[in-house]
Amino acid sequence: MRASAVLILFAFAIPAAAQEQTPPPHDITQVDTPPPGGAIAVPLPEHERKKLERYDIPELSGARQALGSQLIDGKLPRPLIDYVVREGEVEQRLSIFDGGLVAVGMRGAGGVIRKKVIIPEDALQNYLKKISPSALTDIRQLALTPPADGREALLRVYTTRTEYVERRFDPSAAPPRKLNDALAPLRDLLRTISEDREVTNTIAGYMPKPGDQLVGDDQRVYLVKRVIDQHIVELSCTTQPVTIYVEVKTLYNYFIGRAGAAQP
Repeated sequence: MRASAVLILFAFAIPAAAQEQTPPPHDITQVDTPPPGGAIAVPLPEHERKKLERYDIPELSGARQALGSQLIDGKLPRPLIDYVVREGEVEQRLSIFDGGLVAVGMRGAGGVIRKKVIIPEDALQNYLKKISPSALTDIRQLALTPPADGREALLRVYTTRTEYVERRFDPSAAPPRKLNDALAPLRDLLRTISEDREVTNTIAGYMPKPGDQLVGDDQRVYLVKRVIDQHIVELSCTTQPVTIYVEVKTLYNYFIGRAGAAQP
């Protein structure tokens, strides 16, 4: 018989990037299904982790979870901005949509990250002022270093749902000042979302129910066995003899999405 491991994880918590908003309570149907090889966030160096303990990250101030489907009549809201960087096997993508929806996708050696969040209207307007179609039109494509050797970056700003202005360039080359000024806030937002573990993780605010199945940051599936005093969750791994105990309010530090809901 294999020995069972019991882990108590409720004493550990990683500070959230946007602490002003308390995620609304929701059941597992509002929790995203993670992609294969998914991860919660980009791992932080120790000095960056300590920095988060002292400061909020302004890029996500006032942001809220994008729970459930964001489709309107089966389509995403109107696209406003796309920023994509590909370097070899690593790809980073940030898209901003009407209504403040921001979607991020990243893939590379560390796994796959897919996140979405809704930023406040004033923050959305600030991005649109800094990155307008007319401003991007003023930047000549011929003035940019073309993509090369598997490196390519794209900045696209939409005028309608299907029409846009775009520029393609080598992400390792120094861009002209106007382009750099347009890229800087997008890079900051992309970095912030990739590092955040709360407002961009639909596990935050999730109210566990026995029978639910969660995907851990270790890619294993865990079954919710019981909730003790609405405070501590007992979960068992479905493939290993491991039982863990986690505080409800810190589940988002260890789980990235749902594998299945409790049977009625």
